[in-house]
Amino acid sequence: MTSASLLRSSLEILSDRRGKSLQHKLQGLSGKGRPGDLRRVTAWTHGAIRHRRTLGAVLGAVAKRALKGRSDRILGLLELLAFRALFSDESLDDLLADLKRVGESKKVNAHVERVLGALDAVISERVPWSEEAEHRDDLLPLSRAEAIRFSKPILGLEQRRQSTRLATLYSLPDPLVEAWIEGHGLETARELCRASNDTAPLFVRACTLKTDAPALRERLAQDEIEASLVGPSAPQALRLDEGRWRFRHTDAWREGTFLVQDLTAQRVAPLLAPQPGERILDLCAAPGGKTTHLAELSGDKAQIVACDLKMNRLRKIEQNLERLGLSSVETRRHDARYAAQDFAEEPPFDALLLDAPCSNTGVLRRRSEARWRFDVSSQRRLRKIQDELLRAALPLVRGGGRLVYSLCSIEVDEGRDAIAALRAEHPGLELEHEELWFPTPGGGDGGYAALLRVP
Repeated sequence: MTSASLLRSSLEILSDRRGKSLQHKLQGLSGKGRPGDLRRVTAWTHGAIRHRRTLGAVLGAVAKRALKGRSDRILGLLELLAFRALFSDESLDDLLADLKRVGESKKVNAHVERVLGALDAVISERVPWSEEAEHRDDLLPLSRAEAIRFSKPILGLEQRRQSTRLATLYSLPDPLVEAWIEGHGLETARELCRASNDTAPLFVRACTLKTDAPALRERLAQDEIEASLVGPSAPQALRLDEGRWRFRHTDAWREGTFLVQDLTAQRVAPLLAPQPGERILDLCAAPGGKTTHLAELSGDKAQIVACDLKMNRLRKIEQNLERLGLSSVETRRHDARYAAQDFAEEPPFDALLLDAPCSNTGVLRRRSEARWRFDVSSQRRLRKIQDELLRAALPLVRGGGRLVYSLCSIEVDEGRDAIAALRAEHPGLELEHEELWFPTPGGGDGGYAALLRVP
């Protein structure tokens, strides 16, 4: 697949504003073209979707009719090339050369060329990032290290309210930034906005039935993959650095000595403290990262039932179990909302993990399109589902047993408020531990977990 073909594929993905997830679409490009070209196109696609609101604000400022009434395909083309002009520091000539390779009509090319020319004319210089970039209309933050200076104020945000300004600069929905300000305070909300566009680090979990983190680090070094130990807070974790994308081509991967799992996700299963011989239920288990961690922590000697709603998601769990060589897990297709009925004839479980569907706001740097699903109505639907799942899960745990509720969301209503509401209905339910993690540069994603003791 040529670079031009990959570019056109990226445009097709950007033009489709609905349908399958971005990750699913990008998987369709896997194995096509040179690895360097594929990584570049993947970065462009993620970047254009992540920064869609910011790109629209800038394009609308330099060419007021740039986006009005345009087809999704032309919008995607403008976003893709504008992202590269602003965030990749490519020359106008490079962008115009790629524009010709895409194969659009002369009319479309002429329109896009005019818009890119207008954008190029207002780009003055790249400067080190500072908080000043969040307060001036001639500066746009690009990353934690860099901002772009325009030749004149173009953003028109000085008189806008704080949430709208941050949402536009960091390309987020207003309701999400408003929720962060209300739930966590303005300064934390600022940091969360910045974190939403960070480059996500890659963590793996050493599978301790076969190796440990220091030994895995040495083995990966033999394949020219640099890795860093995290330390006592996550003893099985490694952060992969230089050469990290080669991990799937190593013998260590093929032999099932490690699994890709974010640092924050690695902290959930230990809260449940699974023991050999216990009956453990993982209600929303796919793709199986926490399931396999439960199996390892119990020495592969617990009786674990891992459930999910769709067969293709169950297959992912089974693939991970097979590669890691774990035998203590039974998979079942199951709608967790009806757990009380489906498990009524079985003995209660000693421990239960509910890693619930959520808004994914703790992993926005990793899931570029997730931010655009956040609004008031979607939150209302999610909260209803989460409440249904908690109420279905609770009767399945024996008296004195444990329940861990976890999310990759940092929203107060999905985490702390949901557990408070459940405990108000069940006064004997004891909250033994509760933790909220925010995403950090070079560290773990955002998330929430609560450990409950059932009366």
